[in-house]
Amino acid sequence: MAVIGVMGSGSRPWNRLARPLGAWIAEAGHHLLTGGGQGVMASVGKAFHEHPGRRGCAIGVLPTLADPEHGFRPLEGYPNAHVDIRIVTPLPRRAASDPPGLRTRNHVNVLSSDVVVALPGAHGTRDEVRLCLAFHKPVIGFGPRAQFADMPGELLVVQRLERVVAFIEDRLKA
Repeated sequence: MAVIGVMGSGSRPWNRLARPLGAWIAEAGHHLLTGGGQGVMASVGKAFHEHPGRRGCAIGVLPTLADPEHGFRPLEGYPNAHVDIRIVTPLPRRAASDPPGLRTRNHVNVLSSDVVVALPGAHGTRDEVRLCLAFHKPVIGFGPRAQFADMPGELLVVQRLERVVAFIEDRLKA
């Protein structure tokens, strides 16, 4: 089963994009990987999780805080209710002020996915897209083109789920 990473806003759910995408990933028999938070991550996870007959797991790579007793613990609000497998790492969450090249949990998100679908998001999503391009990981943007204006120019951006599906299927055959 392939692992499809879905990255995007941690605050805005983009239901019109995320819910059909999550349902398709479940229907196709793939695993879903997100950052395990709110916004796009919860929206795609809910659709994936609720799909009847799904075989895959919803994986969440969680941002953490150091905890003297338990090593690390997920940040408040993580994971969302639609995560089956929680991945806790000591790697920090990507901050807008972080220098380029800093290793964060975004590396785990990207490197653990077979294909990445980027929905509209902010600095964390932009970092994940850049990592995909740097590590030659298949990535496609899904949503209104204007929402990707600050993303790398090489990112293919589409507005229809059928184009996302064709991209994923093509990359998984390679």
